[in-house]
Amino acid sequence: MSDTIQVEAREKLGSRNSQKLRAGGSLPAILYGHGEDPVNLSLRVDDLRGVLRHGGKVVDLKGAADGQALLQDLQWDTFGSRLLHVDLMRVKAGEVISLEVEVELKGEAAGSREGGMVEQVVRTVEIEAPPSAIPEHIYLDVTELHLDGSLSAADISDLPEGAKLVTPGDTMIVHCILPVSEPEPEEAVAGDAGEPELVGGKSDDESEESSDE
Repeated sequence: MSDTIQVEAREKLGSRNSQKLRAGGSLPAILYGHGEDPVNLSLRVDDLRGVLRHGGKVVDLKGAADGQALLQDLQWDTFGSRLLHVDLMRVKAGEVISLEVEVELKGEAAGSREGGMVEQVVRTVEIEAPPSAIPEHIYLDVTELHLDGSLSAADISDLPEGAKLVTPGDTMIVHCILPVSEPEPEEAVAGDAGEPELVGGKSDDESEESSDE
């Protein structure tokens, strides 16, 4: 079931008006797709954050636009903490959408008990799915992942009905490797450093000659 987001028409454009929207708790957005003219909208940031908290991908629009839309692109500030803009793409029931979905690891890898470290090298995969079958995330079971072993995209088995994996099946998602230990600092070997040189002092030979005078 999709989340519902209320949207309003955005007639005043430009960076200054966008800043005013954000200051008031709203966010500039644009809706496009299916050969229709793009529509400039605004929506409440809190509503969008609620969708993102549980990984929602598709929303139902109400207000100045209606129907379903895919959260196609989110623009964040430099620090990744503040939303600046959102692109919405119209979708219709029955059509197939291509999108990236996060992969979450499930279970305790056997290799962890063998002294290994589990490292996830790919965090998203591309799938094709109708709007009703788009998952919030995809799980990959690592229970049977042993030391020096790996799991690839082909090992993902919990795709929703109607969804298809687009990422090549041989793409490595996670592997279990031995932790890399840092080399210990080299200790100075006794006697290697030699005697310190006395600057301006007398050598042993000079000292002996002085004592003979």
